[in-house]
Amino acid sequence: MRTARLVLAWCAVLGSVGCASSFAPAGRSSPTASDSSAIDLTSPGGPSWPVPEPATQAGPELTDADVERIASRVARSRVPVPSAQNPSKGPINAKVTLQVWSDFECPFCVRAAPALSAVEERFRGQMRLVWRNYPLRSHARARPAARAALEAFTQGGSPAFWKLHDWLFSDQADLSEAGLARAGASLGVDASQLQKASRDTRYDARIDADIAAGDAAAIEGTPAVFINDYYLMGARDPAEYVLVVQRALREAG
Repeated sequence: MRTARLVLAWCAVLGSVGCASSFAPAGRSSPTASDSSAIDLTSPGGPSWPVPEPATQAGPELTDADVERIASRVARSRVPVPSAQNPSKGPINAKVTLQVWSDFECPFCVRAAPALSAVEERFRGQMRLVWRNYPLRSHARARPAARAALEAFTQGGSPAFWKLHDWLFSDQADLSEAGLARAGASLGVDASQLQKASRDTRYDARIDADIAAGDAAAIEGTPAVFINDYYLMGARDPAEYVLVVQRALREAG
């Protein structure tokens, strides 16, 4: 009971939009998706995500003044610098870099994935999207999935990684060893190597480096996003990410 109360308390602190790093709720299914249709990975231009029902009536339109409410500004020295070992989309020299620390078993990361995909599409050519692994200890299959995703990255670069990423956050995802192997086979990745990588430690140093970078930046759980030096915690509405990216673009000149 005490653990359950701690989980509920952390969800209240995080606005029920993220998994806390110490007391993450178990589970895999998205807390908001009511549409059980599977993600379509074959659509031109990227994945076609299931659309959840609107939870509430739309609020007032966001303005630039809302940025300070949505995001926290941090010292640039605290913002981790991505490397070539981090899967990414977009130009390396983009004026805005959006880094996301995420967990493939986190239900709130499931919710955030289509929002971040939409933001990347909207600002294509102007923004770089960078993936950081942050598997929570309470999610038993999150680290094996992260290992498999990095193996896909090794085999086929960022395109292969993002294909597996989209599948891992889809309704048909199966994070078991057998499920990861089936995903690899269907997505054109060496299934046996993907399965093997999910259970050994060859990628653990890279995963742990992402976790350490997130901890040094004082992230509170998953999903956590840095847009240049603006920090946002939890699964957010796409309009909130868009607003902060627009501010960051203006400030970057």
